[in-house]
Amino acid sequence: MIAMRSYKILVSKAALFDLDGIAQYVSSLYRPESGHKYVNKILGRLASLSFTADIYQTSRFAIAKEIHPMAKTMSIINHRWTVVFHTNEDYLIIDRIIPSKMMVK
Repeated sequence: MIAMRSYKILVSKAALFDLDGIAQYVSSLYRPESGHKYVNKILGRLASLSFTADIYQTSRFAIAKEIHPMAKTMSIINHRWTVVFHTNEDYLIIDRIIPSKMMVK
């Protein structure tokens, strides 16, 4: 039987800044609490990476490689956002959360 690997998740300062910007943007379009709910939805998806990170391959996207040479990417929230992350021993580091339209090969 194969054991599932579980990573401890760390969120970089840049990714926290991205989340704050997303919350502000959504709040400006709707109600203030909408931004917080949207970010909580994103955080739920990030938490799932603790168990699923190994299924993602190293990204071929140039912008992801610029962020980290061994970056992996995951598209979330109807492909609107791309999470750029990498693993290092027992840790999964969320590097950035960027609009998916920025991803170019």
